[in-house]
Amino acid sequence: MAGPEPDVFNAVSGMAALQTSMDNPHNRFNAGAGSAAERLRARAPVEVQCRPKFPLSHGDGVFTMGSCFARNVEYALIAAGMRVLPEKWDFPSEFLHPDAAARARVATGVHHHVILRSVLNRYTPASMLNEFQRALEPDTFRAPQKGLVHIDEDQWFDPHTKDTAFQGLRESLMVRFLVDEAAKSMVQARAIFLTLGHTETWFDSETGLVLNVAPPPLLIRKSPDRFRFFNATYPDALEALEQIFALVSRHIQPSMKFIVTVSPVPLNTTFTARDIVAANTYSKSTLRAVAETFAARHDTVDYFPSYEMVMSTHPDLAWEADRMHVPQALVQSIITRFMACYFTETAPRASGKPAKMPA
Repeated sequence: MAGPEPDVFNAVSGMAALQTSMDNPHNRFNAGAGSAAERLRARAPVEVQCRPKFPLSHGDGVFTMGSCFARNVEYALIAAGMRVLPEKWDFPSEFLHPDAAARARVATGVHHHVILRSVLNRYTPASMLNEFQRALEPDTFRAPQKGLVHIDEDQWFDPHTKDTAFQGLRESLMVRFLVDEAAKSMVQARAIFLTLGHTETWFDSETGLVLNVAPPPLLIRKSPDRFRFFNATYPDALEALEQIFALVSRHIQPSMKFIVTVSPVPLNTTFTARDIVAANTYSKSTLRAVAETFAARHDTVDYFPSYEMVMSTHPDLAWEADRMHVPQALVQSIITRFMACYFTETAPRASGKPAKMPA
């Protein structure tokens, strides 16, 4: 009896597959000098082969969106001489959550600005899609009070940002305006760098919007039927990226270049019954598979293996003491590899050192 019909989306002839393998200098895990086994044994940042689909230029504006690792990438790109959007964007520290504001008060220079840019973190493909819709099709984004959640009296919560305070409606709408303006800078970009964070997603049944962060426990207890949780599947995440691609093609340019990667920073808290280690593995493996398919479908989408570079590097070099965040030295090494892969010309380095993105 014949088995199920195989998925032939990426099928090639046997001879073509054999030739591809023979032409690949990194096709074996354990095969002497330069093999994966040798690279993994070394106490040095692990480089992973990169074969770019297209080149980039230092004159290209790059718009970055994603989790906290995206901020690491953002500042490493700035240090490498890239024009990163939004340029010179600042955020009033009085609108920050008290914990973030306290970090901002003691930080100086670029560290201060990195903390402020945490407001722009986006973690799931669905929450990223929200931002693209707000920026490119604002007339279709008609959520009441722009998706803000009323807590009590004059206290509002913005579940579509990160590290912002509970505050009055006027202040919350100002925050929303500043963040929306930052997102609109994507129209100046020639390339978009997406860093996928995780799959655990919250939904507000009153506004009809997917959230960027989990509602605080006090809000869940206050309105137990308002908020819903789901763990996005492979089709869910892939559809969100395809919608982003369609929006950009329609409203900016169909030739926009996308670089996609997966954040190595683990899930902080799971809302599933799984051990956090297993929950994190589901999130990262799902998003890694989605990124591969998304890149395979489009000539202007490429996957860059920064996730593999971090996860394959010796743990003493790959992680800060919290075992969650990546040292900026390794991020800089990864971006050096990225620049060598995608760029042929050299640009003068920007002044100052990039800073580590806080949790």
